[in-house]
Amino acid sequence: MKNFKRIIMWSLIPVVIELIGLFFVDKFYFAGETNFSIKKVDTSSKQAEHKINVKIPEDAEQVKVASSGNYISYYDGQALQVVDTIKNDVKQVSLENDLSYYTWNLDTDTLLIAEKTSTGGNSRNLKFESYDAKRDEIYPLKNLEKNQELSILLPDDSYEAKHIAFSGASNVFYVTSSGSEDTNSRIYRIDVMIRMNLVNFVRCKLGNIGAVNGTNGDELIYEDRTSNRIRTGRGGIIATGENAMHYLLNTDENNNIYIGNGEDNKVNKIFVTNLKVDRNNWKTYTLPQYVNKSSIYITRDRKIYVDSPEAGEIKELTTGKITKYEGKLISVYDYGVISQNGNKIVNSLF
Repeated sequence: MKNFKRIIMWSLIPVVIELIGLFFVDKFYFAGETNFSIKKVDTSSKQAEHKINVKIPEDAEQVKVASSGNYISYYDGQALQVVDTIKNDVKQVSLENDLSYYTWNLDTDTLLIAEKTSTGGNSRNLKFESYDAKRDEIYPLKNLEKNQELSILLPDDSYEAKHIAFSGASNVFYVTSSGSEDTNSRIYRIDVMIRMNLVNFVRCKLGNIGAVNGTNGDELIYEDRTSNRIRTGRGGIIATGENAMHYLLNTDENNNIYIGNGEDNKVNKIFVTNLKVDRNNWKTYTLPQYVNKSSIYITRDRKIYVDSPEAGEIKELTTGKITKYEGKLISVYDYGVISQNGNKIVNSLF
């Protein structure tokens, strides 16, 4: 019993010594330290609501806006210029070949660029590059299995990239190219591994394209301007347009498909559907008057905006909220609208 007590006493000695040491550290070493509190700062909201006021040449072409509003890009005839709207500085994206088409990615501050290259003789190709605006870095898209740069051989010199549509979740994008004869358009599917496949679709005069994701993977949606139909890449027909022209306006993050109904590129109704909904359950928005289809903006978060250029304002259909802007509307982004007033690019927050 005595030995057991002795063991307990010797075990407690180092514990007591450690507690005494901590007591002196707390009372004397940290005696002059002041109290402080930690407060979380939401930097994303500050960045989101920053005022945009940058200058670009009045004759700038293909002015486009990243969804974050942090970057604005334009083509000056020689190179792509990318303006940081927070720092108000400009980076030049030098191109080795002719620019065919470019667009901002859906949810990141990166550009997807299609250049038209010459490989000798009369052969022409589309070469694809990605530009990271935050890092100011450009790199070619390469097949991740073969480590080969993505390149599409064009039928003839008249062909250009016309549209690029992103599927979103599946990281797939579709590219259309066409030449002097619109009925000879081609559609290419490029997956997350940067593997390219030529898409089989109904031969037609091809209009706008979009992409959604379903239980069977990503799905191409496109305008058949020859037959006035909205079709899927797997051969399905979404809308037939018997009584009016149908226009594919956009798709959203919930895989909804937005179809404009009207004539002469003007719309007075907007149908909202998806690949699982039958015709009787489509949601319909009736506009008070015909508007140009280019004045309708569908965002990834399922909002529909209708621009009134004469009034300098844009209206969100479901809430009726109106946002005023200066000059000519360029784009809708996550937190407001971007417009050009002379050589100035400015924003108006929702």
